[in-house]
Amino acid sequence: MLESVGSLTVGPWIYAMVALSVLLDVFLPVLPSGVLVITAATTAAAGSGAATGQVPHAVPDMLALILSAATASVLGDLVAYRLAWRGGKRLDRAIARSRRLTSAQEHLGAALSRGGGALVILARFAPAGRSVVSY
Repeated sequence: MLESVGSLTVGPWIYAMVALSVLLDVFLPVLPSGVLVITAATTAAAGSGAATGQVPHAVPDMLALILSAATASVLGDLVAYRLAWRGGKRLDRAIARSRRLTSAQEHLGAALSRGGGALVILARFAPAGRSVVSY
């Protein structure tokens, strides 16, 4: 079973899969982008050939993985911010129709005003936190 999982992380398409997964993670927080990035990075680190002196040709490059994941993360946040900025008024009207969502938005606003920077950084590591703090 582990061999088949490991075979999914080799090949040049892994960079696109990592980037797409991380990019879409802001909109679909159920995507296992973190697991995919960690698995690909572990494969790259384990197969780097540091101990044996040989580098297999199918192992992903660690720097390329880091660049693709980081670039996709920044782009995902920028796209979410731009969508929220353009559709903010419509979203505000939709939130105003629900008492629960209005209360949640008020609590989030109060938390952001008390310790916004730290909250945004910590929310990046919570499931679905990236989606919540992007708006």
